[in-house]
Amino acid sequence: MTLALSYSQARQIAEPVSFQLNWGQISGLRWGNPQGKVILALHGWLDNAHSFLPLAEQFLTSDMSQDYQLVALDWPGHGHSAHRPAGNYYPFLDYVFDAIQICEQQNWQQVSLLAHSMGAFVANLWAGIEPERVTHLLSIEAFGLLSSPETAILDDIRKGFRSRLQQQGKRRPHYGDYASAVAARAQSGDFSEELAAVLVERGIEQLGADDFRFRADGQLRTKSVMRMTPLQVRSILQAIRCPFCLVLGKQGHRDRLQLALDEWQHAVPHLQVVEVGGGHHLHMEHPAAVWRQFTALLAGADG
Repeated sequence: MTLALSYSQARQIAEPVSFQLNWGQISGLRWGNPQGKVILALHGWLDNAHSFLPLAEQFLTSDMSQDYQLVALDWPGHGHSAHRPAGNYYPFLDYVFDAIQICEQQNWQQVSLLAHSMGAFVANLWAGIEPERVTHLLSIEAFGLLSSPETAILDDIRKGFRSRLQQQGKRRPHYGDYASAVAARAQSGDFSEELAAVLVERGIEQLGADDFRFRADGQLRTKSVMRMTPLQVRSILQAIRCPFCLVLGKQGHRDRLQLALDEWQHAVPHLQVVEVGGGHHLHMEHPAAVWRQFTALLAGADG
């Protein structure tokens, strides 16, 4: 018996999608008009496409479902997507390139981005790298990118290499039952077991009668060997031209995000910053409030 909240309409109407790239397959879910304007939903680290089930429910009850398609991806190494080939450590910019490859393959000339946490970092970079493709950006609990000063380069490389060595031979945790996996995900997050179960449902695999394991690739836990400098991040953010809204949770990562805003907000003078209730996964906790911000962003640009 699952603890997951129902989101019955979003579950029943969800269309599984997959995109074959040169290294492997990226999976996801789609709602709405398959020929409509594209909204790409990009989830956070160790989450999956089910992160957007609550917002898909909002989308399906709106008029937008007639003219738009909402596509929630599983990032490589997450959910139902393939793990990157052995020896690959998930360099961050490759997520941006994966998204660009999908757009090229599907002939999506323009997309709106609805993104959370790690997915929002990807979206921030993408909007600067391809300002002609990204038409709107709603970033949930992430701005800029995790960066390092030039003086930290040797320390970053050493720590990154050490984390790769430590990860070698590690066995992904196994759980004796589904409920234990849900409890573990809830404990590592900032949400209820009911919301954790929404993510676990797509992020777990059953290997035996009493053997469950998360699908996420263990290599996702290795540290980045090299990070961009604050100046490099600023150069990318300065290229963003689309309407851009950052949504913060009142109980989210406000302190860390304020540091990012102090560093780079001047690079994006048209950035809107909005605070709503909830923690880091506020798009799951308060989907109606987040959806209102997104529809207002679209309407403001279109109107």
